[in-house]
Amino acid sequence: MRRTTVPGTPVLGVPAAGTPPLATTALRSVGAVSAVGALVALVGTALLPAAPAAAAPDLRSASSTQLYGAGPYRSDTSEAAKQVTALATSDPAGARAARTISEHPVAIWLGDWTQGATLDRTLDQAVAGAERTGTTPVFVTYAIPHRDCGGYSAGGMDEATYAAWIDRIAERLRGHRAAVLVEPDSLAMLSNSACDASLGEQRFRVLSREVAAFTAAGVPAYLDAGNSNWVPPAVMAERLDRAGVRSARGFFTNVANYYPTAQEQAYAERVSAATGGSHYVIDTSRNGQGWKGTWCNAPGSGLGTTPRVVTDGSRLDALLWVKTPGASDGTCNGGPAAGRWWSSFAQALVANARLGTPAPTAAASPTPVPSPTATSPAAKAPSVAPTGRRDDVRSSSTRRVTVRGWAFDRDDTAKAVSVRVTVGRSVIGTATADRSRPDVDRAHRVGKQHGFDATFAVPSGKRTVCLTAVGIGAGGDTALGCSTVTVR
Repeated sequence: MRRTTVPGTPVLGVPAAGTPPLATTALRSVGAVSAVGALVALVGTALLPAAPAAAAPDLRSASSTQLYGAGPYRSDTSEAAKQVTALATSDPAGARAARTISEHPVAIWLGDWTQGATLDRTLDQAVAGAERTGTTPVFVTYAIPHRDCGGYSAGGMDEATYAAWIDRIAERLRGHRAAVLVEPDSLAMLSNSACDASLGEQRFRVLSREVAAFTAAGVPAYLDAGNSNWVPPAVMAERLDRAGVRSARGFFTNVANYYPTAQEQAYAERVSAATGGSHYVIDTSRNGQGWKGTWCNAPGSGLGTTPRVVTDGSRLDALLWVKTPGASDGTCNGGPAAGRWWSSFAQALVANARLGTPAPTAAASPTPVPSPTATSPAAKAPSVAPTGRRDDVRSSSTRRVTVRGWAFDRDDTAKAVSVRVTVGRSVIGTATADRSRPDVDRAHRVGKQHGFDATFAVPSGKRTVCLTAVGIGAGGDTALGCSTVTVR
């Protein structure tokens, strides 16, 4: 479900080859050698923490303010900050948008583009900068074997290399305040048909080991919990447990996606209750306008609530910008290669921004931890309207109209959505979205059987044909638009 910056790097948004990731989209935290680099060179691995992280046994019980101090760390060398200079002359409007984004903290992505000395420098510079300001750097690991199961961000390391890489990160962060978001999509994507059972077993083994390494180093780690419209809470909780969530700080949701914060929090509270009261963080980098019909370079999306620590009494630790706003998700909806900066998209995110504080909907009291013999009640996840598209409407033969497209409803992706077809004010029939559409599965990870292709009898003449995807749950219907055709 993500992005890269250079062909071959993770879709979550990586900088140009040879540049360390930035704290922006689901991406990277660069680290050009600078005055801070000189300081790091002198101090080496002996950076003295201004505020040590909580000891490993306290990672589950520490408060969000104990873990995050004055808030998430903002890097002066983020991808957005670099674009301010790069676009100053050629694209002034783009530079202004980049400046707005650069004023906020963004997670620092670590992957196969950050190894060896580059990895050390990236970690050290972020830690040093955070300790000067009393803030906490948020890192993202993104190099797990068979990353993205062959999607836009395909790649990753082999298991042995990955284990050594994680150990190096954990040791580098030991004794310093930091947080790590572990491998976006790694657990949610197991629902994808491209991820087989043997890969799932490897995932649980690799992630459990990673959590153990960070916990032993006193670093709070968060595992992948997808988002509110991907995997049911009970299924996600089971996967999180197998990946070691009860030894971690908790989990994260909505990374590189667009779902509203309140909807994500309702979902996360249910997952938390089913995983022993695990804490969580939510990515608000691009959810200011809510779900826009696709996870990939969604048109009309906007920056969401600015990154901040949360102390509302729920298990929510923080709202973070994890995905780098302005970095492309991939070559979809007109975007450049995954991870490349897309100036026009960045400008739209700023223009549509909603940076204020949302009103949390979770109860003000801590989420009850379920006992072995009883399950705590949880709020029902919000229902949503179907997602779909009208691909083609045409007169296929005399007095016949054929409609093609796709639709699914995340309230139950196993059920085929009905698509109502109307001409004028009359319903002429219903198409069933149960045909194979591998492209829909690749883009939305909901399975292949969501296409429709049906022919209906329509009187000759100029006709306006409209399609509506009928909701399975209580989220309502979705209009797929109308086409005017001349029926033979």
